Amino acid sequence: MKTSCYFILAALSVAGTATFAVLDMTLYAVICACVALLTIILAYRAVGLQLRAIGTGMDLLKTQDFASSLRHVGQVEADKVIDLYNSLIVSMKAERLRNREQDKFLGKLVEASPMGIAICDLDGNIEKTNEAFHRLSSPELLAVLNDLDEDSQTIVRPTGAQVLRCSRQYFMDRGFHRSFFLIERLTDEIVRAETDVFHKIVRTMGHEVNNTLGGVVSVLESVAAIHEDDSDVAQVVESCRKSCLHLGEFIRAYSDVVKLPDPSLEDTDLGRFAEDVRPFLSRMCPSNIDFTVEIQSAPARVGLDPVLIQRVLINAVKNAVESIGERQGYISLRVDGNSVAVCDDGPGIAPEIAGRLFTPFFSTKQPDRGLGLMLIADILRRHNAAFSLSTVGPETIFLIRFAKA
Repeated sequence: MKTSCYFILAALSVAGTATFAVLDMTLYAVICACVALLTIILAYRAVGLQLRAIGTGMDLLKTQDFASSLRHVGQVEADKVIDLYNSLIVSMKAERLRNREQDKFLGKLVEASPMGIAICDLDGNIEKTNEAFHRLSSPELLAVLNDLDEDSQTIVRPTGAQVLRCSRQYFMDRGFHRSFFLIERLTDEIVRAETDVFHKIVRTMGHEVNNTLGGVVSVLESVAAIHEDDSDVAQVVESCRKSCLHLGEFIRAYSDVVKLPDPSLEDTDLGRFAEDVRPFLSRMCPSNIDFTVEIQSAPARVGLDPVLIQRVLINAVKNAVESIGERQGYISLRVDGNSVAVCDDGPGIAPEIAGRLFTPFFSTKQPDRGLGLMLIADILRRHNAAFSLSTVGPETIFLIRFAKA
């Protein structure tokens, strides 16, 4: 308001100067000219102070200096501009502090989350990930995420041992969709459900079959005694009796898995353990297969049950021998820190069956009970060990990673 008065007074003074000059009233013209000059100076000073305040504020904003504020200059309009700037700076400073605190809090939540989280850039490429995502990630999983549509989810078994639920969501960033992935580990829940069903089936089957077989075998033995003089009948009865006994052994094999004892963990040097099992594992390999033990880095001390882990390695080497067959090949037991791997150069694992490994009753060999990998998985889960079976280049690698003692 004051600045406007200066400009109005200056305009009137200029008009008066011109009028008195035309009327040849020199003294009045000079007075009006002086008044006009004075008001122009005062108006310039008032506007200049405002402009300098605005300029200083703009410089502070460019440098994002929200800690500094402007002082009053003693001019009403300029001080109003300064008060407005200072109030904006206080609001921006509080908002930036709140955003930083929220970002830090959300960052800690993301990093501590047991779910794998990956945030993409605006082009859909993964830009940031948390530690859980690194632990769960694999080339197979990344391929699944690549094909996942927004607002959709799928269940995958990237290595057979893991069961993961993958979902793709988005949030708005500067007006654009920005995708992020959530990877949730369902292994424990799925395995628990599968194991419970398996145990229930085996217990029911074992009870019913064993009770029935006992009576059938007893009857067959009585029939054999009655017809012991008839060789043809005796042969048929004996064949039936052996079939019943084989069926009983088949059922007992499943029952042994159900009755698997809890591990008795011992503080074990993994390198020494590998050397101890070398003689037995090497004798499992025929002459066309070279068996070696490789210590790739300083072996760690881990907690394991030697008897149960030896059963795991026996099953793994047996599977490797069967996959190589009669051609020349090799099997290597490799120790690296707290992990041990059984590697072979067999034909590898087909992608279509990789997701079904370690599940009850599944086997790629016929005839087979599907117990080997299931037994391995059960033992390793009781050790809280991470494990995977995959084909990497020319090798099939069964990797076990124990918790350090």
